[in-house]
Amino acid sequence: MASIELADRNLRLALLDEVYTERVDDYYWLSSLRAEYTAYRASAGGPDWDDLLQRLGIDHLPELEELLLTLPLTSEDVAQVADLCLDGDREIYTLYPGWWHFGRHFSIESLDGIGQCTGLVELDVNSMVEACSLAPLAELTGLRRLRLDAVRRHSDLDVIVTLPALTELVIVNNAMAEGNEEWLDVMSALRARGVSVHGW
Repeated sequence: MASIELADRNLRLALLDEVYTERVDDYYWLSSLRAEYTAYRASAGGPDWDDLLQRLGIDHLPELEELLLTLPLTSEDVAQVADLCLDGDREIYTLYPGWWHFGRHFSIESLDGIGQCTGLVELDVNSMVEACSLAPLAELTGLRRLRLDAVRRHSDLDVIVTLPALTELVIVNNAMAEGNEEWLDVMSALRARGVSVHGW
């Protein structure tokens, strides 16, 4: 099983959350990592497991983040992800219920590598994704539903028109899109293809 490469650590955390939630069949899958963290701590240092969990939602917990980034994530794993939400409203990947205390620490700045999610059907590129290129979405040939926040000044918007399986585009903060010629061109082209385009 080939390990995947991603340019953005926080995109990797998001995919780890999706994969491990399914694998452990528990939204709070983090609790299953006690043994792994104890072994990791023996070589890397850091607080013990119970102290670490007491800090959850208060601190960044770099020791925990570094352990998570060492967990295996293969092409087979991410190919199983059908629905991916990159929105802080989901309590930042189950790990940090108080994510808003940390500024932009968990923001995703690049979608490079997302094309490895070959089974992706629904994608929410929302408040946790900074303005970046949408070009990597071109590889998501099975993507049917896409949600984007027009407040973020993403580049390469035209790639949305090329997504062959797209049936629905939802634009959050639609008023921002209506004042943007590039967005209007995208919406017009999609509607001409029969894609449902709406926003709020």
